[in-house]
Amino acid sequence: MSTQDGPDEEHRRTRRLETGWRFTRGDVDDGADPALDDADWEAVEVPHDWSIEGPFDPDNPSEAAGGFAPEGVGWYRRELPEDIEGEPTLRFDGVYRNFDVYVDGEHVGNRPYGYSTVNYDLSEFGVTGGETLAVRVANDEHPHSRWYTGSGIYRDVHLTETDPVAVAPFGTDVRTNAVNRQRAEVQVLTEVTNDDEEAVTVALETDILDADGEVVATAGDEATVEPGEFHEFEQRLSVADPDRWTLDDPTRYFARSVVYREGEDGGGATAQPSRNDGGGAAIAVDDYVTPFGVRTFEWTADEGFFLNGEPVDMKGVNLHHDAGCLGAAVTERALERRLETLKELGCNAIRTAHNPPQPELLDLCDRMGFLVVDEVYDKWRHVGADEWFDEWWDRDLAAMIDRDRNHPSVVLWSVGNENFDQGSDEMIEDLAMLTEAASEMDPTRPVTYGNPPWGEGTEGVVENIERVAEHVDVLVGNYQEHWYDDYREAGIDLPLLGSENRRFFRGSGDDPLAFVPRNPWYDVAERDDVCGQFLWPGIDYLGEARDWPSKGWPTGLIDTTGAIKPSGRFHQAAWSEEPVVFAAAVDHDRERPACRPAWSGPPLSEHWNFPDRADSQGFVNVYTYTNAETVELYQNDECLGAQHADDYGARPIEWYVPYESGTLRAVAKEDGEVVAEHELATAGEPAALELTADRETLAADGRDLVYVEATVVDDEGVRVPRADHEVDFSVSGAGELAGVDNGNLDSDEPWVGESRSAYHGTCIAVVRADREGGRVEVDAEADGLGGDGVTLPVGADGD
Repeated sequence: MSTQDGPDEEHRRTRRLETGWRFTRGDVDDGADPALDDADWEAVEVPHDWSIEGPFDPDNPSEAAGGFAPEGVGWYRRELPEDIEGEPTLRFDGVYRNFDVYVDGEHVGNRPYGYSTVNYDLSEFGVTGGETLAVRVANDEHPHSRWYTGSGIYRDVHLTETDPVAVAPFGTDVRTNAVNRQRAEVQVLTEVTNDDEEAVTVALETDILDADGEVVATAGDEATVEPGEFHEFEQRLSVADPDRWTLDDPTRYFARSVVYREGEDGGGATAQPSRNDGGGAAIAVDDYVTPFGVRTFEWTADEGFFLNGEPVDMKGVNLHHDAGCLGAAVTERALERRLETLKELGCNAIRTAHNPPQPELLDLCDRMGFLVVDEVYDKWRHVGADEWFDEWWDRDLAAMIDRDRNHPSVVLWSVGNENFDQGSDEMIEDLAMLTEAASEMDPTRPVTYGNPPWGEGTEGVVENIERVAEHVDVLVGNYQEHWYDDYREAGIDLPLLGSENRRFFRGSGDDPLAFVPRNPWYDVAERDDVCGQFLWPGIDYLGEARDWPSKGWPTGLIDTTGAIKPSGRFHQAAWSEEPVVFAAAVDHDRERPACRPAWSGPPLSEHWNFPDRADSQGFVNVYTYTNAETVELYQNDECLGAQHADDYGARPIEWYVPYESGTLRAVAKEDGEVVAEHELATAGEPAALELTADRETLAADGRDLVYVEATVVDDEGVRVPRADHEVDFSVSGAGELAGVDNGNLDSDEPWVGESRSAYHGTCIAVVRADREGGRVEVDAEADGLGGDGVTLPVGADGD
């Protein structure tokens, strides 16, 4: 078995419906009619986001909130597989938004909310294989969101085939109620449905497998399930010497639930082995594998958050669901790359702002060791939700909790964020309704809500928070660190968590080019009663833009290409347990993008190119970030001095350097020993392009990605920071160009294309592997520069 995915399910079949889709923008009167001639529709693969294809335009009705992206109505069609066996269930992990599903022209269902995972039982529509599946997506009502959403079937679609007697979709609930070094008591609740026409005697056998695939506990139970009904089995198992799920060692276990039914073969998806326990022959008709983790956690009001009895400070970020040039159609590798970069910074927690994430993100958080605040909504009755909230809220909430409750990474449910009517009677009634429902759906995790800092002065803010505190288990606040003491003085005795925090506080002055940033993490670390912080945002995202040509929010620690910004290194120095030193120059010559808010601080650059300062003997303001005791700064190997980090506290070490071209090197020392170095170098004239790939091999699965960075360099291979050449990419062989990006959210260049201008000397191409395998070649050219290329193998196993 794979320690990543768990044991194979042998008695049910699940496959992704990725290929064979046909798509058209605009409404179609007979779009669900199986006789419709759709031969001229565009061939696409799912996941698919038509908004990212553009054109982005200031007149688009999505306006600044949606990043000026195109939206509207679209139709998808394809044929269901011919070889369907057993009872088919169709699962949509996410369709944005208000979508209707049809099979051979018959309406199957509708869902307004664009982030819910939805299951449709197709057996009641007589599906046997080959029918026409049609999906109408209506993203044409505005406003509907405060950020870029994408449009279409932007997450995976799955077809599962089972016996009529089977574990319900997301029908297991695995809880580790009591854990110590010697033993873990595991409670497994399993919902088994009977869609047959007669009552069936069902036996459920549950095995707990460890990460190596060895069975470490087994339980069995039996019940009669009436036709059209379900039975919830409750089984308790004991795992000896359990391996705990921790952030450093995120070990997972797997509960394999095998369903047996008495009598003859029930017509399931695959061949059935039998079972005889002395009471007669029984046939295995279904199995369902649930990954989970053995761990305990506790939120406390006075000492913070504990995982397995050990205190953990949450060093978190908020993430929106888009990924730069991929838009909302994000496959697992893109998510993994983002988490790898956040891990490098020392981040250990994610808040899914402000919607249920795609399932792959939580799988990766389980495997990579991140804590998660799982959030269901932004606002409840505003920004387009008011017309359907009352009808759908309970189903949307259940869709998130039922799907995500077995993930060990998830430690807190959030039922909403920043309602405009914060503190009003109606808002408090909705909050109480949602939190009570969430607690009933999953009593093992606390529930919260993302509080905005709204009210008439400090007294009004605190009064609103007091009302909210009566209905949540953990009090989380957006931009409210300066009110924590007021909340305690008001008698609020709940765990505190910063759900949205700016990257830094102002150090002095009002001019963003003059102030010195101050890292708010140090204030969190000094308080035992605060569980951590979630910075806004972790990664730049599309939407919530400023005036055109801005397309998004630019103050993340990481830009849309995946590059870490100097502000990201500022937090790495505070968060990381590895030695860190980083030097950045305040670049007064750098034009402030239209999308960059004034409060975001001085423009910092990772280069040493200030030729206008050389003749005037001008000074360059330099920041160094470190978690070591001291930093020594060298210009062209001449020591400019040493400074102690303790003298600056939460601020970066600040230097005023008389500019000379060459190198500027920061050396971090601990107990007199060098523990880290970082060097900036002056670049000469642009000479060539240099390509680097973030992978050495790709899997031939039609989903795997490689990010290829093109850098404009001088004759010595140094990045030329002000180079803005247009780079032309070409891809041949076993892959295709999925998108291009340079991190500049003000650019008018398309994200889906073959060229992108360099921004601060770099841009990227994202290349998707095909399903045939072989080798993929990526080449890049720019006028006046030497080109470059990379070649990678693409195979079934990435070789």
